[in-house]
Amino acid sequence: MKRFVLLMVWLLLPIQAFGATLSGFVADRSNGESLPYASIVLKFPGQPPIGTLSNVDGYYAMQHIPPDTTYQVVISYVGYVSFQDSMRFESDEVRRLDVQLKLELISTAEIVVTADRDEEERIVQPGFIEIETAQIREMPAFGETDILRSLHMIPGIQAASDMSSGLYIRGGGPDQTLILLDQMPLYNPSHMFGFFSTFNPDAIKDMSLYKGAYPAQYGGRLGAVLDVRNKDGNRRGFQATGGVSLIASRLTLEGPTRGGSWMVSGRRTYMDPILSVVRRREPNVPKYYFYDLNAKLNQDLSDTDKLQASGYFGRDDLNARVDDGNVLVHLRWGNNGYTGKWTHVFSPVFYGNFMVSGSKYESDMSLDLFDTPILFKNSIQDLTVKGDVDWFASRNNALSGGFYLTFYDFLFLSEFNAKEHLNLKQNSRLFSVYLQDDWRPGSDTHIRIGTRGNYFSEGNIYHVEPRFSASHGLGANWRVKLAGGSYHQYLQLVTTELFSGGDFWVPLDETVRPGRSWQGVAGLEWEPSLRYQLSIEGYYNDLANLVVLDNRVAADTEATTSEEAFVTGGKGYATGIEVFLQRRTGALTGWIGYTLGWTRRTFSELNGGRQFPPKYDRRHDVSFVANYQLRKWSFGANYIYGTGQAFTPASARYTLRSPALPDLQREDLALPADRNSARLLPYHRMDVSIKRKFRLFGMKTEVYLQAFNLYNRRNEWFVQYDVGQPETDPEVVKMLPVIPTLGINFEF
Repeated sequence: MKRFVLLMVWLLLPIQAFGATLSGFVADRSNGESLPYASIVLKFPGQPPIGTLSNVDGYYAMQHIPPDTTYQVVISYVGYVSFQDSMRFESDEVRRLDVQLKLELISTAEIVVTADRDEEERIVQPGFIEIETAQIREMPAFGETDILRSLHMIPGIQAASDMSSGLYIRGGGPDQTLILLDQMPLYNPSHMFGFFSTFNPDAIKDMSLYKGAYPAQYGGRLGAVLDVRNKDGNRRGFQATGGVSLIASRLTLEGPTRGGSWMVSGRRTYMDPILSVVRRREPNVPKYYFYDLNAKLNQDLSDTDKLQASGYFGRDDLNARVDDGNVLVHLRWGNNGYTGKWTHVFSPVFYGNFMVSGSKYESDMSLDLFDTPILFKNSIQDLTVKGDVDWFASRNNALSGGFYLTFYDFLFLSEFNAKEHLNLKQNSRLFSVYLQDDWRPGSDTHIRIGTRGNYFSEGNIYHVEPRFSASHGLGANWRVKLAGGSYHQYLQLVTTELFSGGDFWVPLDETVRPGRSWQGVAGLEWEPSLRYQLSIEGYYNDLANLVVLDNRVAADTEATTSEEAFVTGGKGYATGIEVFLQRRTGALTGWIGYTLGWTRRTFSELNGGRQFPPKYDRRHDVSFVANYQLRKWSFGANYIYGTGQAFTPASARYTLRSPALPDLQREDLALPADRNSARLLPYHRMDVSIKRKFRLFGMKTEVYLQAFNLYNRRNEWFVQYDVGQPETDPEVVKMLPVIPTLGINFEF
């Protein structure tokens, strides 16, 4: 730590003690939405340009600008007309320049997965992707546009099945990805058993994804970070957007306030009235619905103070009778969350925001199995206070730091036949602080060094997590990137890995050491023009202190600690190479992605202590995404191919006879082979869409027809063995067939 502080001091030594300062906010002229990571450049003939990026809130600052020189100021953002002006600064002048950019009208739409060239050269982080919702809407989807399911087409990101929106990123499980909505965590962002995510695309502005080796301002997960941001609301006038599909209806309203804006967005499935009609003829048809609601309010108190409040509420509810009514199932789960944030510009070069947030995830599942009640109840609630500050110390240095204090309240309860046998309760605290420096020693070199310190109250655990990343330009078209760091995780997700509905979050108490990972990433990028970009990245993730739920715990065991409920002390690794080729402009846009990957786990109590792959280990993963714009028509196609999932086959069948039962009744059982030692057939699928834009009653309208799994490939999901019928073959359960969808979107 001492060396790190000395390095920070050394980096700041070149700071000049004179010059002008330019700062301000960058926003969208049409609706007032902030534009994160906009490019701000000062150009002067014969000299290297001076540049910076706006932060996540659209704020920028440039300090120590040499005076008595006329500069050309260029502020740009993807898809917008650049702002250009000539400016001359006096010595020690402090100037505020708030800029609103106008959307660029182009005859052929673009899908740009990463930023434009100027911005990309300033992003030091390998594996970082920023995507706007408008870009995702152009991709074919299952039912309707879905943010999480669309990410499955990015190299290094997989799904467990057609029924899952969970993210398996670079060999990690869904619990190893931190998912934030307006900086509040969402613990199971799924609807309809994982068919859809909780993110209503009409309410979302954009999202940032760190596939690995993420920077110091984030923490608490072993793998990746997905940071999703709601729309701020239209500051210029009232606006309504919505859509109707065969699955759900949605409506978003937004408009201005005096000095601010508001946004309310809702979505609800209408499957319950449809199912009720079918239930008149077939009483075993389940009752089901889901809904979600997003709301946000922004208010400018002054040029230097802003307040923001946002909230999310979502729920799924299922009631079903199966096996001729002998089994009753009631499953209810959902997320609630809220944030309140104050943003303050302390000085033109010192910017901060402070936030209070709360999030709660609940999952209740009750079964009546032949008059035997079974109950699983899980909840995780957190209350967080955090603060972040940015200091634009010089033209080449930007320091950031902050703190993060979270109070957790966990509950995991399991009952069988009204008798409690697993009851985990915990109230814990996690306190984190971080410090990070972004340094540009040259026009083509960018270095980020940071560290994060954590204290977890269970077991009084302290961790220090160093982080770094660097990029360097190799000529006009090439760039090399490196990143790495240490990460810890204090929570655990219990999932079926088949679908993401009804997953459980549980705490790790003092009886178990928190999970740990060391990550390293190296990448090479080639960008011969604005239209094409090729990136190649290799990664390695070393994992330790892993846990999995112990399925051997007897039903009448009263487990109360993590050590009793889990198999602990696991080790593992994930490694691979990703190739990403994009065509980003023109009538035809899209990408080709390929991932070659391995992931392994080792537990002394499982598989005889031998190494094994988890279910989501996938050797090869290929994706193609294409969109073609023809005036008012849009044609989209996705194709994905992947190695089949791992599963545990049966190696033999045996019989047990119990002398305590009459007639020596026997029980037929299957003897499992090595864990996940077999593979299902390869997975592949194609999705297509056709969209047509027109005006209806003065509204902007779009009608679309989509087909999921166009050629009806029945991919394999899992294998079931009927040990009572040894003469029959194992049953291979299939995934979804071809599913067409018709829908309409509107805006006024």
